[in-house]
Amino acid sequence: MSKLTNIVLGLKQNDFIKDSFWALLGNVIAKGMSLLGAILVARFLQKDLYGEYGTIKSTLTNLAIFSTLGLGYTATKYIAQYKNEKPELLNTITKFSMKISFVVSTVLAIALLLFANYIASDVLEAPHLTTPLRFVSVWIVFNALTTAQIGILSGFNAFKPMARISTYVGVFAFITSVIFTYVWSLNGALLALLSTQILNWLLNYIEVQKYLPKNQEFVKDKTFLKQIIQFSIPVALQEGLYALTSWLMILMLLKLSDFGQVGLYSAAIQWSVILLFIPGILRNVILTHLSGVSNNQNEHKKILKQTLTINFLATFIPFLIIYFLRGFVTSFYGESYGKDLESVLTISLLAVVFISLSNVYTQAYMSLGKNWLMLVMRLFRDCGIIGFAYVLIIQNYYTGAIALVMSTVIIQVLFLICISFVFHKVLRPNIKARLI
Repeated sequence: MSKLTNIVLGLKQNDFIKDSFWALLGNVIAKGMSLLGAILVARFLQKDLYGEYGTIKSTLTNLAIFSTLGLGYTATKYIAQYKNEKPELLNTITKFSMKISFVVSTVLAIALLLFANYIASDVLEAPHLTTPLRFVSVWIVFNALTTAQIGILSGFNAFKPMARISTYVGVFAFITSVIFTYVWSLNGALLALLSTQILNWLLNYIEVQKYLPKNQEFVKDKTFLKQIIQFSIPVALQEGLYALTSWLMILMLLKLSDFGQVGLYSAAIQWSVILLFIPGILRNVILTHLSGVSNNQNEHKKILKQTLTINFLATFIPFLIIYFLRGFVTSFYGESYGKDLESVLTISLLAVVFISLSNVYTQAYMSLGKNWLMLVMRLFRDCGIIGFAYVLIIQNYYTGAIALVMSTVIIQVLFLICISFVFHKVLRPNIKARLI
């Protein structure tokens, strides 16, 4: 009994475990509610209309990802690194991150507003989506600001209040998405998406103000700001690459298949997002703690090993459960999705296991400032996924959605092997040599 007590006490005193616990607790409810809401939305809209919803949401999400310029992760790293050593820089980091995110996201939102007709008519070949795209264009601004706020709060280890916020937002998202979609169909689903994001921004804004030093001036340290920008640029390019690749995947399905295939893919990706919620929530926790021990080879190795284990178990076990219950799960979506959803869902969730492990290494590279190296490797990965999927569809090996998820799982396996090999054989020995 005493041994068990010591283990429990040890876990309570472990800052990484405590932060991970709070980061996960609120998001269990939030993501669970989001999943239930998404299933009902998909059922209300049916496959083709849900494909349109998925296309609009993908366009917005990918523009918003690019609009943050990687400043969310940058804020996490530098606030975690300097909150004790140089607290006078905290307001500088925060204000710089928020201002840049606001300016860039506003420009992109205005661009979407102005070019919505071109995107809907010429790119998506669905002119009736022009008005919906314009209606939710402002979502980009609130999402970008929220991303930066989450990065800031993560740097302050504010994972407990972030869990509370996630719970509120998740419940609100479920209620509004179900009611609004049932009443107003596609427009209702988009209204719920927008109102949920505004609430998310507001709650995070209130929380950020509690952590910032009061009556502190903005320090115009050009050298420090240059350092932040140099760190952010490759991260921003990685985020932009991810956004572009994700959008091109949807566009490829539209051009080579139809909205029905986009609907199948969107439904499967929703479950992928759910499986990735633990690794996703832990990304800022991982970066915060790895950045704090970037010059301690043993601690760096210890945290990396812990997070690899957690991410694997957090994705592989749910994958097995959903795999054996796939028929039951897909039955909730309705007859319009057919049996194809089972195959797309299974393959997509298998890819998630490898993606979750890759995400740990991505944060490890970032904690060591190896952002350019990760950018190059991610470029090859994303090009490989799209290129291989294109070949599978053109050669009629698989239908659109199945080809895309099949390509994703194969390329992700190769990517994980590559980045883990480089880290353990090249980067880690360099850490040890630097310490010696």
